[in-house]
This record gives sequence, C-alpha cells and structure tokens, in this order.
Amino acid sequence: MSRPADAPPPPKTPLLSRPTSAPRSQYGLPPDPKGNHVINRNRFLAALLFSIAALPLAAQINDTYVVPASANVAGAFGTRWQTRLSIFNPQLDYPLRVSITFLPSGGGTGDEVLVDVPRNSVALWDNVLGTVFHRGDTGALLIATFPEDNPGVPDQTLDRAFLVHSETFNNVEGGTYGQTIPGTWTGLMDYNFDHVSAIAHGIRNIASQGWRTNIGAVNLGRTSVQLMLTVYDYNGNVVRENIPFTVPPLGHLQDRLPVEVDRGSIEFTLTDATQQAVVFPYVSTIDQLSGDPTYQTPTLLASAKYLYGKGAISKDALLSPGRKIDVNFARGVRASARHLGLVAAQ
Repeated sequence: MSRPADAPPPPKTPLLSRPTSAPRSQYGLPPDPKGNHVINRNRFLAALLFSIAALPLAAQINDTYVVPASANVAGAFGTRWQTRLSIFNPQLDYPLRVSITFLPSGGGTGDEVLVDVPRNSVALWDNVLGTVFHRGDTGALLIATFPEDNPGVPDQTLDRAFLVHSETFNNVEGGTYGQTIPGTWTGLMDYNFDHVSAIAHGIRNIASQGWRTNIGAVNLGRTSVQLMLTVYDYNGNVVRENIPFTVPPLGHLQDRLPVEVDRGSIEFTLTDATQQAVVFPYVSTIDQLSGDPTYQTPTLLASAKYLYGKGAISKDALLSPGRKIDVNFARGVRASARHLGLVAAQ
C-alpha cells in the first residue's frame, strides 16, 4: 500500500461567503424553512485562546481529571495497545492519596484503586490496566484526590492538585508507537442546555491509503446519551450530518468513523434528556502502515452568550464552557465502582 504525495489543496471557500452545504446558522442566517436541523455555533476561538493563555498557572492544574481512553488489548493489523499512566504530586510538604477509577467500554461496573504519591514525586505504570486493574480490555479513567482520602490536607483544590499524563501506545517488537492522551476536566453537556459543541480537525479516514480513524467518548452520567457527529470535508461541505453514537452510562465507547474524509473536520454535539451527563469525546487516527496513532481532543466551541457578559470576558465564563467536573461530581462516579484498595506506586 502506498500513498500519493499530498495534492495541492482545493481552492478554499472565501471567508465571508457561505458554501451551499454549510449550516445556515453558522453564518447567522435564520433556520432552514424546510425544518432541517442545523447546529448554531458562534466561533470565538481567537478571543477564547488569547484569554486562556493569560490565565494564571493555577488554572492549569486540578484535583480531578478524566483520561478518556485507555487500553490493554490486541488491535487490528497486528497491533498491541497498552496505556502508560503517570501521576505527579507537585506538593512540596505532603503526599497525596489519589483515586483512580476505571470505567469499562460498553458500561458496567468499574473498578477503583488508591495510590499514595509522595511529595514532589511521580507514580507511573507502563501498563496501568494490566498491572493495576488486572484487566485486558479498554475504557476510560477518572482520577481524583478526595478530601476524605486526604484528611491532613487543606480542603482546597490547589492543596489537593496534581498532574496527570498518559500515553496509549502500540507495543511491538520493533519499538513503540504512541499517542499522548492528556487528562482533562471539561466535557460536553446536552446541546440544548448549554449550546456548546466541539470540533476536531485535520481528520483522515481513507482506507485505500491506510488511514483509520476511530471516535470515542466516556459518559460520566447515569443514563445513556446520544453523541452526534457531523463530518465536514476540507472546504467545509457536509459529508454526513448527525451521525448518532450511543454512549452507555458510566462507561466508554469507541467505534470506527463510518464515513471517509481527507483533511476534514468533525463536530460533536450531545443529546441528553436528563441534562446531567458530562461526556468527553475524542478522535484517534491510526496509520495502518506503521501502527502509529494520533490522538485529538476536540476543542469546545462556546456561543457568544456563553463567553461574553456585558463588557469584558469574565474569568468564570472562560473556565465554564461545557461542564467542568470536580470531586463532588467524581465522588458519585467512584461510589458506583468496586473498591480494590491501595496499590503500590511504581
């Protein structure tokens, strides 16, 4: 299998004109009189990214994280996937007891372990699902420091803050090919509730050239939800609209992107009748010629109303698009899991 050199990109649509297949609401137009469902998204990424960059360092650490994908399984085309997890305790005066909850693909009962991470130190496992949870499957991880597990630590987010880093990689004889999957804490909620969608871009899913793209998500809610995908080509034309994926409660989903696209984009929205679930989607593209994966966390897009008050952008608004989970939310998730006790840090 070989790949042609990248052809010159097709002419881009002028910035202020509207392709015939693009959503009307994207350009501030009224809904289609035929009643077709379209997504209303106002893009203020420049202001959002500029303002987030100006936030203090404290805004970049947390006491609760989600790693949306992890694995300890054999995959297609001779691949062998496993997840390396690293937890760093930046506190200089005391250890932290960290909770790690595994949420399996397809839903079902998860597992929770605790680990003590010494001050200014790292806990790391090269195959966290295999050596810590003794599982040979896939899922997501919820990682948090709870006040009840750290009674000698002040009950403040910064005092219990830590850092998380993970890599899911193809472990083969010739070496490893991996993708960084960062810990995150802000996910999608029902679109009708908060009017926030998310975009992943630069997506290739072309079987003839060996590009395979999977989409996935973890649902921290108590009911199943519909994750809706709209796929656009390089020029912003709709390839397919509102592709549904059902994400189980307190569980993980990963599946193949059902349409081919070259250098396109995917818009994610969530449909949740309870308006309580928080869902963390992702995209993973695998080079079938090498087994090398690339991971992308979709960027949340917020409406003008969500980001702007009267006058300047407020700091609270910048931190709130979608839903920012905290230990109170995470406590309900871990309560549903089996408790496997304390494990050793490596």
